[in-house]
Amino acid sequence: MHEGQIDLLPGERVIWAGTPVRRPLFNPGDYFNVPFGLLWLGAVTVFFFYNHETAFHTVAWVALTVAGVFHLVGRPLIRYLRLASTTYAVTDGRVIVTSSLMRRREESAALAELADPVVTPGPGKTGTITFGRLGVLVWASANFGAGSGKDRKPPVILVGVSEVAKVREKLAKAVDEARQRQEPTVGK
Repeated sequence: MHEGQIDLLPGERVIWAGTPVRRPLFNPGDYFNVPFGLLWLGAVTVFFFYNHETAFHTVAWVALTVAGVFHLVGRPLIRYLRLASTTYAVTDGRVIVTSSLMRRREESAALAELADPVVTPGPGKTGTITFGRLGVLVWASANFGAGSGKDRKPPVILVGVSEVAKVREKLAKAVDEARQRQEPTVGK
C-alpha cells in the first residue's frame, strides 16, 4: 500500500502501512460464538422436533437453522474474505483500517485515545495487534461490528501483521508521541 491509497487528513503523514499476510479463519471471539451457535442450533432443532405440525413451524425451523449455520460458518468466512481486501495504515495521528468485500469500509481511531499496542503472536513473525488486552466477549462483539462502552465503537484490531514485533514498536512510539501532542503544555 502506498500513501495514494489512503485518505489522509491535511498535514498527516504515514508512519506504517501494510496488509494482512495471514488470514486466520477463527479468532478469539469464536471461543464464545461457536458454542453459542451450537447451542442455538441444538435448541432450535429440539424445539422444532416437538413442534412441527404446521407449515409455519417448518419455515421457522429452516429460517432459524440457516441463521445458526450462518453464525457458525458464514461470519468467519466473511471475515476471512474481508481480510483479503484489508489494508492498514498508521499515521502520526490515526490508525486506519480499510476493507472492501462488497463496498469500501474505512474505520479509524485517534492514536492518542488508544491503549498501548499488545501483540498476540502467530506463526513465524506474524501476529495480531490490539490496543489494550481484549477479552473474549470484546472479540466476540468485534465479530459483529460492535464495540464495548457507551460509544459502541469496535476495537482496533490489526490481524495477520508481518514482522509484528517491529510494527508494534512503531505503533507504541506513534501512540506515545500522539499522547504527548495531546497533553496541554504546562505554563501556558
